[in-house]
Amino acid sequence: MQPVKHLLPSIIFGLLLVPTSAFAMRSQTFDFAAGEVNATWSGKGAIQMQQLPGGILLSTTGTGLFITESALTLSPQMGEITVSSETPAHLYLSWIYDKDPDQHQYNTALDLPAGEALTTYVSLSEVLSWSHSSKKIGLILLPHTQILLHQIRFDELNVLERTMEEWRSFWTFDWYENYSINFLWGPQLTNNPATRRDLFFIQPPSTSTSAMYVILWLLAILTAVLWFAAQRMITRKRALVIGSSLLLGIWIFLDLRMGSEFLSWILADQSSYIGVDSESRTFRERNRFYDFADFAAPLVRDRTSYIFFAEQQWPYLGNMRYLTYPSIPGIDLQHDDTWVIYRRSDVTVTKDNELNIDGLPVTGPGKILGRFDERSFVFRSNEPATMNISAPTQQ
Repeated sequence: MQPVKHLLPSIIFGLLLVPTSAFAMRSQTFDFAAGEVNATWSGKGAIQMQQLPGGILLSTTGTGLFITESALTLSPQMGEITVSSETPAHLYLSWIYDKDPDQHQYNTALDLPAGEALTTYVSLSEVLSWSHSSKKIGLILLPHTQILLHQIRFDELNVLERTMEEWRSFWTFDWYENYSINFLWGPQLTNNPATRRDLFFIQPPSTSTSAMYVILWLLAILTAVLWFAAQRMITRKRALVIGSSLLLGIWIFLDLRMGSEFLSWILADQSSYIGVDSESRTFRERNRFYDFADFAAPLVRDRTSYIFFAEQQWPYLGNMRYLTYPSIPGIDLQHDDTWVIYRRSDVTVTKDNELNIDGLPVTGPGKILGRFDERSFVFRSNEPATMNISAPTQQ
C-alpha cells in the first residue's frame, strides 16, 4: 500500500479533472415580473390574480391556492420567496407529489414581513414531509391576504457547498442572552444557509447539530484507534504522545472558537452602547431601558413609591426596584400620584393633562415631569386616581 503522501498528487489531479459544474449550486427560479413568467400558474379557491410590472398581485377573500403545473426539477434544501406587502402576511408553501395517487397536499408555514421586495428563506431539509420526489409547488393564502409576488426560488446545494455551510455555521455566534451567564449552546452545525440565518433564534437550536456532539464522537473513535495501534503497531508512549497532542490541539481550537464568541459580544456592546452617544445607544435586548431608569430615578426620588407600567413586566419591574431605590414601583392606584411609563403606546396624556390608558382616563389633571421619548415619560397627577379601576395588564 502506498503511503498517503504519495497518493496526494493523484487525488489533487483527479479533483482538477472534475467538471466545474459539479461544484455549482443548482437553482430553479419562478419569476413573476411582466414578461418573465416561465411557468403556467393557476388560482383555486377565493383568490384573484393580477399581472403587474413587478410581479403578480394575489388577493383573497377566503382561502386561496396559487399553484403551477410545472414540476420542480431539483431536490432543493432551501427556498426563497420574495414579496411586497403592506402588512405582515402568514401563508404556506405547498406541494403535491406527482406520483401520489391521492394527490395529498403538503405545506410548511411562512411568515412574511411587511415591506417592499423582501425575501423570506425557508429550510426545506428540516421539513419531514419534504422529499426529493417530483412535485408541483404553490402557495396557500389565508383569507383577506394581499401580496405582490415577485419571485420564488429553490436552491440545491452540492456536497462541497453543504460542507462549507457546516464550517460557516461552526463560526456563527450566539448573542449574549440572559442564559449566557449560566450556560452556552456552543458551536452548532447545519448544512443549510436558511437554517444558519436563524441558527439561535429558536431555543433550543433544534434545527442544528451540536459540534460538541460530533467532536466527542471523534475523540471516542480516536481513543479506540490509538488503543488498537498501541497494541499492534506503535509503542504505548508514542500513542500517548499522539493522543495528547491531538487533544491539546482540539482544546486550543475550541478555546479559539469560544473566545471569539466572547469577543464578539464585547464588540457588539462597543458598537451599540459603549461607543455610542447616550441619545441613541441601546443595550442588548434591554434597548434604552437603563438610560430611561437613570432619567426617571431623580423624578421619583421625593416619593416612597410610584406606579410603573412597562411594555412587559419582566425584567423591567425587578430592575426598577434596584435602580430607583429607596423609591420603589407598586400598583397602589388609590394613593400613589406618580406614574412611570416605559414604552407603552396605549398610555397617553390628553390635552386636558389627564392620563389615559386605552383611551380611558385614569387620573385627574396633572403634568408630565419629564418625557424620555414618545412612549416613555414620568407623569404626576394633582391627586391620586379615585376611580374604581384595576391595574392594567403589563404584557
